[in-house]
Amino acid sequence: MTTDARSRRAIPARYVFFFLVFLMYAISYGDRAALSIALPTMGKEFSLTPVQMGWVSSSFLWSYFLLNLPSTIVLDLVGARAIGSLAVGVWSFAMLLGGMAQNITQFLLTRVLLGVGEAPTFGVGATVVRNWAQPRERGSVMTMLLTGMQLGLAGGTIAGAYLITFFGWRCEFMALGGIGIGWALVWWLVYRNPKAKPDAAPRKPISAREIRNLFRSSSFLGILAVQCTQNYLNFLVMSWMPLYLIHELHIDTTGTGNSTALCYLVAAIGAVVIGRILEHLVFRRGIHPPNRRFVVATCLLGAATIGLLPHFHTMMPILLVLSGALACLMAANGANTALLTDMVEDGGKMGAVTGVTLTCSNSLGLLSPILTGYIVSWTGSFDMAWYICAAALLIAGGLSLAMVRNPIRMDG
Repeated sequence: MTTDARSRRAIPARYVFFFLVFLMYAISYGDRAALSIALPTMGKEFSLTPVQMGWVSSSFLWSYFLLNLPSTIVLDLVGARAIGSLAVGVWSFAMLLGGMAQNITQFLLTRVLLGVGEAPTFGVGATVVRNWAQPRERGSVMTMLLTGMQLGLAGGTIAGAYLITFFGWRCEFMALGGIGIGWALVWWLVYRNPKAKPDAAPRKPISAREIRNLFRSSSFLGILAVQCTQNYLNFLVMSWMPLYLIHELHIDTTGTGNSTALCYLVAAIGAVVIGRILEHLVFRRGIHPPNRRFVVATCLLGAATIGLLPHFHTMMPILLVLSGALACLMAANGANTALLTDMVEDGGKMGAVTGVTLTCSNSLGLLSPILTGYIVSWTGSFDMAWYICAAALLIAGGLSLAMVRNPIRMDG
């Protein structure tokens, strides 16, 4: 075979990079799911109340929220290769330590370290997509990459359920930590940052004035509103779905793990299908980036069906509603993230812009497990939590349609 024939058959490097980002998201959310499925067992071991479980579930978000922006500023200066390997290596080491914790204080400290490592995760993904994906495919690429979140949640939940049943929750944490350390080594060996143009100006970190100008952009505020509301529901489901299913359906740990994993798998497939169909319909007459907001709003409308959950109390309708709402939520997330990468004019600061977005949205996501814990403690059910999410998603969809129209400029 000639060299030309081999080069034509070789997989383009960018697809390898996208696949590794997909795996990074899967590992990240698999590690997050580890706590949700272990929480019933840990709650008994450490004698935790529902309110305390809510605080434990949110603990990794404390450092995650604080470091979103600083870590992505460093990402823009150093590049995705070094930051990706360091981030995944740190949070995977935190998972190993979590499996060794002997009391709740030690465990909380490992969750804070987990948040330190996970802080630049989505900045790395957005930077890779901005650098290597073509404008026409960014929405589809981002949605497919974000399905890694759901597959990670599915894999982490079902693997965790069986590991906990046969070996205990500590084994679950240590096994998932080992997988992440392996990914960090592969990323360092495989990924390469794009070559800078010879006449390119030296990289500069995002300034306070540029951040201030972001918040003067109606398009950025519309995108941010969507990010905040979808993050709230995402963290609620990620933290509480196993306990919700136990509460409603009275099933054991392995049954909960299987049901939760099924929801995530169906949602991942549905998100890709929904995203591609809606993008085809919206862009059938050509690419006009602001029109992606119609995809976002339509998906948020579908995600708002989560508000129907209080009306069902048997397995099949609950799983159908959860799967459909999560599929639409993920498709909305992919479209909204692609919308941000499209609308920001200075792509060289995509990591920091993502960091600003996540800092704001995670401040709301931080409250989700905690507030839900109080709602369950006060009312004895999850109903009010689902109603709040449905209303917020509908409002965010309307804001996206009304506000996201013009490019996002940071230079005034």
